Amino acid sequence: MSFNHSGEHGIQAYNLHLNGDQAIPVPVTESDADYKASQDGRFVPPRNTDQWEASSKLLDEYGVIVLCAAQGTGRRTAAIRLLSTVTSPVPSLFDLDPEWSKPSVRPLPTQAGMGCILDLSDLAEQPGERLGTDLVSHGAELRKNNSFLVILATPADWYGHWAEPTLPFTVRLESPDARALVTTEFRANYRGDRVTWLDRTEFADIWKANPSARAAWRLADRLLRASGPEQIQAIVDEFGDWHREVEKLLSRNRATAGDAQLLSTRVTVWAGALLHGGQRRSVIKAADDLLTRLGLERHPVNVLADATTSSRLDAAEIIRDGDRAFHDTQKEGLPAAILRHLWDEFPTQHELLRKWAIGIAADRTVPEEDARLITTALWKLAAHRHDRAILDGLASDLKGPRRVLAVEAFTKAAGDAEFGRYVRDRLRQWMDAKNPPDDKVDLVIEICAGTWGIQQPTLALTRLGKAAGHKTFGSATVVHAFQQLALQRPHDVRKALDQWLTDAENRPADETLRRQTLGSFLALVSSDEGTDLILNNTHETEARLRIIHAWQKLLSTNDSVDAVVTQLARWHERFQEDPYRREAVVDVLADIFAPPSLRPGLDRLMVTEAAAILPFWREVLVLAANRYQASKEASTP
Repeated sequence: MSFNHSGEHGIQAYNLHLNGDQAIPVPVTESDADYKASQDGRFVPPRNTDQWEASSKLLDEYGVIVLCAAQGTGRRTAAIRLLSTVTSPVPSLFDLDPEWSKPSVRPLPTQAGMGCILDLSDLAEQPGERLGTDLVSHGAELRKNNSFLVILATPADWYGHWAEPTLPFTVRLESPDARALVTTEFRANYRGDRVTWLDRTEFADIWKANPSARAAWRLADRLLRASGPEQIQAIVDEFGDWHREVEKLLSRNRATAGDAQLLSTRVTVWAGALLHGGQRRSVIKAADDLLTRLGLERHPVNVLADATTSSRLDAAEIIRDGDRAFHDTQKEGLPAAILRHLWDEFPTQHELLRKWAIGIAADRTVPEEDARLITTALWKLAAHRHDRAILDGLASDLKGPRRVLAVEAFTKAAGDAEFGRYVRDRLRQWMDAKNPPDDKVDLVIEICAGTWGIQQPTLALTRLGKAAGHKTFGSATVVHAFQQLALQRPHDVRKALDQWLTDAENRPADETLRRQTLGSFLALVSSDEGTDLILNNTHETEARLRIIHAWQKLLSTNDSVDAVVTQLARWHERFQEDPYRREAVVDVLADIFAPPSLRPGLDRLMVTEAAAILPFWREVLVLAANRYQASKEASTP
């Protein structure tokens, strides 16, 4: 991975490889929430001030530092603060999004004047034995260039023999003081008048517990949005994840009702949380399905002998608004809290619960808008818990018309501040497999062609290019995906394809790379937008040669010839009467068909059903033959 950077937080150029280790730099902008929280007048240092005060000196000395703390403790804010204050002028700040099979320093940038953040939390496997030693050397190289690297890690990940060389520059951080952080947020948002609220008795237990930075920011945000102090008790209950309210719902009538009725009520509470705002019949269907999965028969006789729908909803304290069912809408976040409580309190039942919830979303008798409520609730639950299995289940079990819901869920999860890195890695891992299932390939293609691909094109393009290698040449879904990105991110698409063509020429023995590159190239030129992007690139000599070679390789590949002929026929229709571009297109095509071995491919293009020779292709053939003869004569001694 190599690139040059210029300007504040800018990337001037980069190399984006389809295969091989790389670390893609993503600029940290001033609109970033952690960046704002790291600024003077707003930054609240970690509670262990001695460790924090030593951090800047360690970073300056080693060029690299490991901030070891649990997620949610404000690690990234602290990292940005460190990089912003370690030297003057402030280095350009980047998050590094690695694309690798195992952590390594090899793809990490070493250019001058850079401040990078690399999150190595939640590692899929233990790093190699040399990672710690290599980080020491990497930091020394960075220091020579006045650049710095902050690694974010968790105590559960950063241990073992391989990590020992990093101990001199590993710092264990604690969260900032929660009350101080909330106070600072009030003042930063010009609501200093609310600081006195924090003296109220409702907050006493919160300050005593001193929650994490993430929780304190959430509390501050909720208090800033409050209309007045009368909402404080509800906000405190919400901050406690509505634990007392959930326990009351799940224990209602425990003393008077039998076990079966208690279970029925609980199941309805959970179904209502999963489908908050959904149709009543969908909630009841979800509840009955879970009861069936738990081994309770739901034959018509059992259903008709059971309590009525209205009674069951009343017992679960679910209110109705027309045909819709809701938990208490005055208690913000209660449905999500119920689901978190369900997963927290019954950890041995996660597989059953996942299959139940995703099964309801996949059931086509459930209206799509209700199924969307489920998938939204599930991806948020997955992000909160860092639960990989939930997302894997959505990818595997939502098929056919319901796949769009999986696309939406993964799109949102891929952009999540913390959980997104895992999701993006998962998409890449699927496409790196030798023969991934078609439904997962199509899922990745749709995700890359949508809003996530437009927002993070450098990351999406690598996954889309890999996916192209698993589809037939000229696949309509791949063509559509490249067309969308060419419309929205033409510069990124052009740079990526140019790099892939270069890599394919430099590594001719890599058949996987060849297939991915040719599939991507053909998909791009199969739309007008992609064609224009490629033709505009033929003005540069080296790029033109790569494009010509790509066409020639496609014409020499048996399973791509039909798709290639289809696109060349489309070029004929589009450019034969174009007074401005006809000559340039004929010129490119003549270079493509210069080798005599490729000219038989012109037979299907030149002659019409009436045995007439099309002038456009005749011109291409004559020019191609003349060029080949001229090159042959020029090479003759």
